[in-house]
Amino acid sequence: MATSEESNGLPVCPAGGADSARADQNREGPPLRWDTAVPHSLNPIRGHLVRTRKTTGWAWRSHPSKPPLSIRNLSGLSVKRLEYGCGVRPTDMLAAFLRVGIAFLLAGAAAAVLNAADLLGWYGHWLALHLVLLGGVSQLILGAGQFFSTAFLATDPPGRRMVSAQLTTWSAGAILVAVGVPTRHSMLTDLGGAAVIAGLGLFATALWQLEHRSLQRARWAIRWYYAAAASLGIGAVIGIAMARTTHWPYGSLLGAHLTLNLAGWLGTAIVGTLHTFYPSLTQTLLRRPRLQAPTFVAWTAGVAVLAYGYAFNIEAAITLGWAGLTSAALLLVVNVGGCARSADRPLSLAAQLVGVAQTFLLAGLLVGLLKVLGDGPYAPVYGTSRDALAVLLLAGWVGLTVAGSLLHLLGVLHRVRDFTRTTRPATPTPDLLVTTCATTAVAALALSSAPGLDGLQLPAEIVVVAVAVVIAVRVLALVARSARPGRGTLTP
Repeated sequence: MATSEESNGLPVCPAGGADSARADQNREGPPLRWDTAVPHSLNPIRGHLVRTRKTTGWAWRSHPSKPPLSIRNLSGLSVKRLEYGCGVRPTDMLAAFLRVGIAFLLAGAAAAVLNAADLLGWYGHWLALHLVLLGGVSQLILGAGQFFSTAFLATDPPGRRMVSAQLTTWSAGAILVAVGVPTRHSMLTDLGGAAVIAGLGLFATALWQLEHRSLQRARWAIRWYYAAAASLGIGAVIGIAMARTTHWPYGSLLGAHLTLNLAGWLGTAIVGTLHTFYPSLTQTLLRRPRLQAPTFVAWTAGVAVLAYGYAFNIEAAITLGWAGLTSAALLLVVNVGGCARSADRPLSLAAQLVGVAQTFLLAGLLVGLLKVLGDGPYAPVYGTSRDALAVLLLAGWVGLTVAGSLLHLLGVLHRVRDFTRTTRPATPTPDLLVTTCATTAVAALALSSAPGLDGLQLPAEIVVVAVAVVIAVRVLALVARSARPGRGTLTP
């Protein structure tokens, strides 16, 4: 694998990448990295770089009317203009989604502060979660999903109109729902839900276009995201029905809604992306790639069975669904832990946070499964363990995963803006301190809901807020630095 200075921590090539890297050695000059000057999709006007189906190497396919393009060491190349067929670079697309997603995350944080000060009504807690999860994290998934799909399919990213349409519809939908639910205007809620579903359709269309435009087939590049989109589509429809107080005597719409939105949408996208993203974070290869197929089956089947069980009050299905999700999380932790152990250098803060987050996923699902077996199928949704599960799965798993991913991806954007810039040197001791504080605080906050341990809540909350502020400062600093063009910037 390439060093972090060479590859910026992004996947150098798809599955079997070691063969491609060896094949590049026969080419004159340094190894070609499709994540340096133009990450993941080098498709200028003269042709495009493709990975052939029958060979393990890369081939340059020139357009008939254009001369071949000579590729040199891109890190030292002065390029004034590289044009993509769709008019946008992959990193430009990613930056657009990151900017909007971070804006929603900040809005959610502001709503949480106002709610803690009792300045919002009954909807304060819901509003903060809505802005963070649907407005912020979801748009990060939209951008990252298309970014990595573009990489592994080695094709052009979605065009400017497609990216703008997704950002507009999704943001409008999230805002309309955020206004409609507290004011009890069902029309706003319906319009917001319809806009989110439309944005989801655009996302699926963009993935389909990427897949059919590519000359190669990356087996897992799209599959996880299709499953995630299908889950959110159904979950959004259920959410609209709940907002309209639809009578449903057959089971729990809330249980099905939470399952499809959290485990189905956020979970499927995160778990799927980590199979390629975390090896890049640790500069290793996926230790057991054959586990990805059973992980996909166990996770998606667990989501479907669990949502069906809650919707129609089938206890056996609920138990089986929790067991399927727990099994998939265990398989994921095996691969993530293998990558972390095989790393030949100290892990970055991003890699540490993302790795620790997956242990909280497994812990939360184990707690949920044990509660289902001991206290009944609805204990994780309505029981006393709900707070502990929310801490483990939202703050511990989703929160730390998003924080680590933002640190890494923003660092990539900062590097791409100017190829003369060096990557931030590793600071093992401070990074380990931040990770340790975050891990301890989240675990203590989850334990504080147990009888007799409520004294842990206040100090744990203080440490969680302090860690969040430290990470937020680093993220915003990266946002500011990546927004500044440098000497090596490529202008589309």
